[in-house]
Amino acid sequence: MTKDAERFSQKLEELRALGRRSFMRLSVQQIQSVLEDAHLTKEQMQMVYAYLNQMAIEVYDPDTGDSVSSSMKPVRALEAYLEEIDRFSPLSKEEEFLLFDRAAKKDAQAANTLIERYLQTACDLAAEYEDPASKVEVEDLIQEANTGLVMAMTEIRPQKSLALYRVWLLNYVTAFLEERVQNLEELMNADERIVNRMNRLADTIRELEEELGHKPSVEELSAFLELPTEEIRNLLRVAEMDLPSSE
Repeated sequence: MTKDAERFSQKLEELRALGRRSFMRLSVQQIQSVLEDAHLTKEQMQMVYAYLNQMAIEVYDPDTGDSVSSSMKPVRALEAYLEEIDRFSPLSKEEEFLLFDRAAKKDAQAANTLIERYLQTACDLAAEYEDPASKVEVEDLIQEANTGLVMAMTEIRPQKSLALYRVWLLNYVTAFLEERVQNLEELMNADERIVNRMNRLADTIRELEEELGHKPSVEELSAFLELPTEEIRNLLRVAEMDLPSSE
C-alpha cells in the first residue's frame, strides 16, 4: 500500500470510528473536519461518501437536517446485510471488464459500482477469517473487507484481462484483511489488558481506602501495585478518576 493510500485508509478508519461514536450519523462539517488536511481528490471524496453509505453511516446537513447521501438502514444483523447485498444485479463479463477499465482511469462511479458488486465476495473473504476463539466479530471482519474494497479501488491499475483484474482485487483485499485482522487482535488484547488493570486499580483503591481510612494517593497505589506513578496516572485519566498526590 502506498503512503497516500495508507493515509486515505487511516482517514476512512477515523470517520468510521467517529460515526460509531455519533450514533451512525455524521454531518458534512464533521467529515470535512476529519478530511481537511487529507487533500483528497474529487474521486476520493465520492468514494468516502460511498464508503460511509456501505458502513450504514448517514451523512446529513445540520442546517437543513436532510440526508446528503442515501444510507442503508443500520445493519443490526449479518442476515440483514446479506439481504441488502442481494439487491445488486449481476454484471456480464463485458460490463465488469469495462467497469474495471474505467475504475483504473479514476472513474469514481465505476469504482463504486464494482465495490457494490463485490460486497458478497468481501463477505466470503471475511468468513474465512472467522475464528470462534477470536474476539473479533464477523461484522467487524466484513467492515474491514469492505474497507479493503474501497482501498483497492484507489490503487487499481489497468490490466489486460478481466481475470487479471479479479486476481489483483482478491489479492489486495485478502492482504488488507490479513493485516487488519492482526491489528484488531492486537488492539482488542491491549484493550482487555487495560480493562483488567483498571479493574485491579479500582479494587485496590477500595481496599486501601478501607485499610487507611482515606483515599490512597497515587504514590501509595504505585507502591502497593508495584507500577510506575505515571502508569497509575494514565489509568486514572482513562477511568476519569482523581486521587491526591503526596508530591
